[in-house]
Amino acid sequence: MKLSSPPTRWALTSVVAAAMKYGPTRVSRIAYELDMPVETCRYYLKRFYKAGFRFLPVVDYRALGLSPHVAFIRFSKQIDGKKRENFLRWLDSVYVVYRASLNQEREYMLEVVPPEGDGKTYERILSFLQDAGVFENYQLHNIVDGYYQPTWLAMYDFTREGWADKIEGVDVPKIPLSVNKGTVKFDKTDLLILKELEKEPTVKMNTISQRYDVAPQLLSYHREKHVEGSRLITGFIPIGRNIQQSTKMTLLHYTTDNFETDLFEDYLHSIRQANKCLLLRLHTPFSIIIQQNYPRFEISPSSVLLFTIPSEHYLQNEWTHLRVFEEQLEKLTKLA
Repeated sequence: MKLSSPPTRWALTSVVAAAMKYGPTRVSRIAYELDMPVETCRYYLKRFYKAGFRFLPVVDYRALGLSPHVAFIRFSKQIDGKKRENFLRWLDSVYVVYRASLNQEREYMLEVVPPEGDGKTYERILSFLQDAGVFENYQLHNIVDGYYQPTWLAMYDFTREGWADKIEGVDVPKIPLSVNKGTVKFDKTDLLILKELEKEPTVKMNTISQRYDVAPQLLSYHREKHVEGSRLITGFIPIGRNIQQSTKMTLLHYTTDNFETDLFEDYLHSIRQANKCLLLRLHTPFSIIIQQNYPRFEISPSSVLLFTIPSEHYLQNEWTHLRVFEEQLEKLTKLA
């Protein structure tokens, strides 16, 4: 018999960390791993949600035959706000899964997942926009490895919805961007489940069944056998609107030979490894000053847009190649 319950903040944060690994619907597994009652875990997850947070599945894009890239773009001063929005909306349609404004006006960050082998075509698209006077400059990084490990969880007090002193003993898991060496077998049912889980990771298969008129047994089978368990989803990360109001999101650009992760171990969110650099994303209170003289980008939290897996481009059992979008772009720049 337990003589006392663990402190509320430690228990809530531990439940959140365990849900990253097992998923927010696997409450029995979370309870077993933490040696807590199931109802207690459910209670803490409800508090997490009421605080304005939720979980986001980490999709293994490489397993789907897609190639993760990060692009930094700066629009020309000659492109007014309306035209800029038109180009951004078009870029959003080209396999973008994340977009945010940066600290400098007219600068944006895109996470884009073109079909495997189309990275050079995407760079041609960005180069075309620069030559056409739409962009002032750009950078494109092919992401070859990386992971999420939001150690900032131990510095954030979900019970009071604000930053606090670090709590010890919370095991924040490392969620890899990919666990598969190549493309795995999948179909449109798997993509449908992924898309719905990205919108709401606690959605029930019966709800999806009614929404799309697909047998719930088929959906449950695909979710268990094809999607979860490090197949197409490698884990879950916490995101929230409330933390944006008190948090500075910084992206540091390292060369691979000057990487010192221990400098930021308490505020890490993710690390992405490109061919010639590392991109570290940090979540810190505004009071934290980053002294290191590395290239950095400040992300505007209120500007962040998340996009679900671009399943609309999966036609006839293959992804639409970017040459189709190159043809669209020529028409778009003429209209601009």
